[in-house]
Amino acid sequence: MKKVYLAGRFSEYDDWKDVVKKVEGFDFFDPEIHSDQSSPDTFYPDDLAAVKSANILIAHPGPAPCEGTWIEIGYFLAQKSKNTGDFCKELIMIWQKDRIDWSKEFVEKTGIVVDSVEDAIKELEKLK
Repeated sequence: MKKVYLAGRFSEYDDWKDVVKKVEGFDFFDPEIHSDQSSPDTFYPDDLAAVKSANILIAHPGPAPCEGTWIEIGYFLAQKSKNTGDFCKELIMIWQKDRIDWSKEFVEKTGIVVDSVEDAIKELEKLK
């Protein structure tokens, strides 16, 4: 079963992770549940170990800066890329319509960029 790391927007803001986890046939890692989020001393190594072992990463940075999520995305991309500049079809990023898009063209060169959780699920299902 493929492992999927769910990066980004915490559940206190919306239920996107719960919606994605309903997709059958995947083993999901949700850092809010599966790692100790009480301190960077615990979540930083736990989360990056999970990113490293994931086959797929779905990221939802939300509308505001989300530095931790971008670190996870970069680490995943580095693990999955053979050459600098490779496109990663196992990297799915949700880019909300209200997010400032000055860097969107750059981000689109790295992986799949969608504008909704529903579209992320469609892309995930293609990776079964």
